[in-house]
Amino acid sequence: MNGNIDNPSTVGRVYQQIIVLGMLVHMLYIALSGWLQVTPLVYYNVFSTVFYMIMSLLVCYSRYRLAVTLIHLEVGVFVTVSTVMLGWEAGMPMYLIAMASLVYIRPYRRSAVPYLFSILEIVLFFSLKLGGSWIEASVELPAVVINSIYLFNSLASFLIILISSAIFNVSSSLIQGRLQRRNEELQEAASIDGLTGALSRYGLNDQLAPLKGSAICVALGDLDDFKQVNDTYGHICGDYVLATATRLMQESEETRVCRWGGEEFLLVFADDNLTQAQQKLQVIAQKIRGYPFSYDGYQIHVTMTFGLTCGLLDKNIENLVKLADERMYRGKRQGKDQIVAE
Repeated sequence: MNGNIDNPSTVGRVYQQIIVLGMLVHMLYIALSGWLQVTPLVYYNVFSTVFYMIMSLLVCYSRYRLAVTLIHLEVGVFVTVSTVMLGWEAGMPMYLIAMASLVYIRPYRRSAVPYLFSILEIVLFFSLKLGGSWIEASVELPAVVINSIYLFNSLASFLIILISSAIFNVSSSLIQGRLQRRNEELQEAASIDGLTGALSRYGLNDQLAPLKGSAICVALGDLDDFKQVNDTYGHICGDYVLATATRLMQESEETRVCRWGGEEFLLVFADDNLTQAQQKLQVIAQKIRGYPFSYDGYQIHVTMTFGLTCGLLDKNIENLVKLADERMYRGKRQGKDQIVAE
């Protein structure tokens, strides 16, 4: 789990669960140590409770890396001090096993760091076990009390392991969601022309896939004398004309507009016959012809020539486009600013 992933609020909540659990454990140990009259442990657990409050603040400010590092260190110190005072039989080293399972938490740039913490905690566990044979507990407690502390530590350790599993699940869900959103963004980027907002060829093919074998009308349109616009007013003006003309074409209902290349646009009328498609094209052509294109104080007159054809959509649209292209260039030769449908 990375501190920079997409949903920091979710990550923060999961870390806060661990911190609250640690805080509760130490508060209970304050009460237990006071009842047992083990003054050093009372002081230590008061310190640890304040420590976890500070860790909670660090998580609120998304300082996950620092908080996790300090928590690992605090647990190691707590287990060592408590084992020396209460003995191995109290089960304090079980917290080291629980913490070693938290390799799922990865707020570090290097993925090996959590494993390093786990190795150190395992080493400390066995060191305390070996040392338990010659270190006598500094506090003598009845067996029933030691067993109760052991059971409590077991329960708390299991809870830490369960929460670590929840963290892993949250992390996996967040990563999966991020990949899905990224795939959707890439697909959208591939489907939409970045300059004009019209469909790309890929996006058009994707939308036409369900229409294979259906009768459709297609028109190939070209902005008249567009090179002159670029040469006279510059390419920024040309981009403005392309984007504005696209918007005007997209205002036609149930019309798919694709930037076919340069200043050429392919319009697809899936639910119209030739007459209906021609009427829509006339409206589009009039909108473009009458629109007040204005750039840097200059009024630019823009027109468009279309070639229109209808037929069955087979494996691809290329055959229909080829015929529409021939008719469009016939319109260019005949004076431009017209629709050629036959």
